Amino acid sequence: MIRAVTFDFWGTTYVEGPAVERRRELRVQYARGFFLGMGAQVAKRQLEYGLEIVARQIDHARHARHAGLDAVETGRLLAEAVGLRLRRPEARRLGELLSLAGREAPPVPAPGAREVLQSLHGTLRLGLISDTGMTLGHDLYAVMEADGIAQLFDHFTFSDQTGTTKPEVRQFHHTLYRLGCEPQEAVHVGDLESTDTVGAKRAGMRAIRILHPQQDHATAADATVEAIDQVLEVLRRWGAPV
Repeated sequence: MIRAVTFDFWGTTYVEGPAVERRRELRVQYARGFFLGMGAQVAKRQLEYGLEIVARQIDHARHARHAGLDAVETGRLLAEAVGLRLRRPEARRLGELLSLAGREAPPVPAPGAREVLQSLHGTLRLGLISDTGMTLGHDLYAVMEADGIAQLFDHFTFSDQTGTTKPEVRQFHHTLYRLGCEPQEAVHVGDLESTDTVGAKRAGMRAIRILHPQQDHATAADATVEAIDQVLEVLRRWGAPV
């Protein structure tokens, strides 16, 4: 019996929309204002390059160490990238500003995501398991809350809050514990083989993978779909009460 479904955020429940360039501009603007407030003038091009370095370092931490970075760590990374050092409170503030840009220039719900979640809400326990980048969990939550989607979930697991990213099993087991169900009673939906599918299968869950055209379609998932709106059909086939 399926009692719970967990979802990935990026590329599954939400996708990038027209605001992505605005988000980059806001991060440069906020960082420049932050450093000016500390008496340091940092050129725009230097900040743009520094943000690229931060993004690469976040990706490296995620893939090499399965580590989720918080506001303090991202703030320090950007400061170091432009040749400055920050104390912990200032680093946290800078990291929070970088994250805020993600709330003010947000991604958008994937087509059909809201309808799928509304169909499952109240029938199955729903969780979100998200690896975060410069936009941190509390701001991703705020985006979902503004869209009327956060209210459909029973629990959220964000890597900046746990310090761990997928495919680490504890990201999945922690979520299932909070949802009150066992791995064999749960399904995870995500688009990345190396994090979503591998992590869910290691955790003892079934996995549904959303296949995007540009990705390698080789998979160990129990089922594949082309979009999130096809998930309900798979769950019904597996006997879920939807």
